[in-house]
Amino acid sequence: MKRLLLLLLTLPLLFSCQSGVSVNRLAADTNIDISGMWNDTDIRIVSQALVDASLSAGWIGSYRMSHPGKRPVVIVGSFLNRSSEHIDTSIITKRYEMELINSGQVDMVADQSFRASVREERAEQQYFASEETAKALGKEIGADYLLQGSVRTNLDQSGNQMVRTYYVSAELIDIETNRKVWVGEETIKKLIKQPKYKL
Repeated sequence: MKRLLLLLLTLPLLFSCQSGVSVNRLAADTNIDISGMWNDTDIRIVSQALVDASLSAGWIGSYRMSHPGKRPVVIVGSFLNRSSEHIDTSIITKRYEMELINSGQVDMVADQSFRASVREERAEQQYFASEETAKALGKEIGADYLLQGSVRTNLDQSGNQMVRTYYVSAELIDIETNRKVWVGEETIKKLIKQPKYKL
């Protein structure tokens, strides 16, 4: 009887010792969705779809017709998280910015968060760098278009099932006229089924 009692008391201890952490390295483009929440796969899908849609729209061609030999200049504005969960929207805007620059069809200028540090460096060069290497003041390139957008969610739940829908919208606005030259939206919809009973 004592042996059985000792075995029953030590059995949970043995099982708890075997539940260590396991880490596996995965390819960055591996699609994994554990919780049903916003994740890197969603960022990749949304960013690529919005970039493709904006580059295939007519705003670049229109700009080039009225400005021969020039590419439109874009600046990233605010990209708001209006969803029901924490989403780092800077990841979306950075991917978007990378794709636009790498397309070779658009020039980008530093956004507000980086502009201040660039301006500070340029101002310091006026005092601390040689005349030959100091960068001139007043030579910044003004942006033609402002990129901004938002992420919104809609939840529908009944019992152990939930549909979570993400709406990611982006728009390009002509800075001089406030005219929207492109608006796009990508939707991600997830059906999440949870077990009725958890151990």
